[in-house]
Amino acid sequence: MGEFKKNPIATDENYFELADQVYDDQVLEKGKEIKMADGKKWVVIESIDADCQKVKNGLEAIAVVPADKYDENATHYDDIILAFRGTEPTQLADFETDIDQITFGIKTHSKVITPSNSQTIKPDSETSFDTGLKWAKNDIVAKYNPSSLHTTGHSKGGAEADLIAAELDCYATTWAAPNPYGVLSPEAKKRVNEGKMENKATDYTHENDPIGNHTQFGAPLIGKQYTVRQNDTKQGLFTRLTMDGHGRDTFMGSFHSNGSPLLKLEPEDIIRQAQKIQMLSNRLSDIAKNIEEFQRREAEAVQKLKSQLKYETGPGGKYHL
Repeated sequence: MGEFKKNPIATDENYFELADQVYDDQVLEKGKEIKMADGKKWVVIESIDADCQKVKNGLEAIAVVPADKYDENATHYDDIILAFRGTEPTQLADFETDIDQITFGIKTHSKVITPSNSQTIKPDSETSFDTGLKWAKNDIVAKYNPSSLHTTGHSKGGAEADLIAAELDCYATTWAAPNPYGVLSPEAKKRVNEGKMENKATDYTHENDPIGNHTQFGAPLIGKQYTVRQNDTKQGLFTRLTMDGHGRDTFMGSFHSNGSPLLKLEPEDIIRQAQKIQMLSNRLSDIAKNIEEFQRREAEAVQKLKSQLKYETGPGGKYHL
């Protein structure tokens, strides 16, 4: 498997829309068309819903290609995007993943749980990270041999996307994704530690989001993380107290016309602030120069006064005694 290239056509807004759309069960269907706000169309070539399989660990994901490249009999695609669904309140396995793998970086489930819906989770059960990586390797990469592979997802889905990007050395664009560094393989950790994911994985989050900013207690980030502007979506009291700024709806509409996110501090904002600082610096410099000039003139005046006083009080001087 050679090195994956960056996707040549998708924008960050496209990745967000795919990360948002994958929450809809209707897209978990091969051949399903997904339309973007900018007019682009993608088609699902593969999907996985682990809760419909023997391994019930909450993983849901889709693989998409540009609609004009879709062929139901294809054995190769150049550009594939994988989108992973995030946490769902009704899924016990999602919460186990959130607590064990994401919060504490534990690679296996910590305990046996069998709730009323009989969704039993055992310590040796395959996690959604395990299933997602196997799916990406076997059902996508091995089957279609893509030239570019890009992952995306929101929340837990973003963590799964980051893990797969680090494990397969591909690209990721994620949203409010907690850091999955603790559950990476030694090889993937080495890749992250050496900075090889620095320009391949990007996460966008809000400054007040406790989940998107969770780093597994200081663990290295998979790639880069940027703080983006939050829209004016109204959130309930419980959400504000627990997951403020985390929901998908808080990202909607927060993009430039070219599909790039509106950063909390845009380059133009930084330039404006730098210009203001420069103006202030120039003013302070002028003040310092004026003070120096005043001190110089004062010293000259004092010296002149001393000389005059010495002359006038010396022999033959006006005030000589």
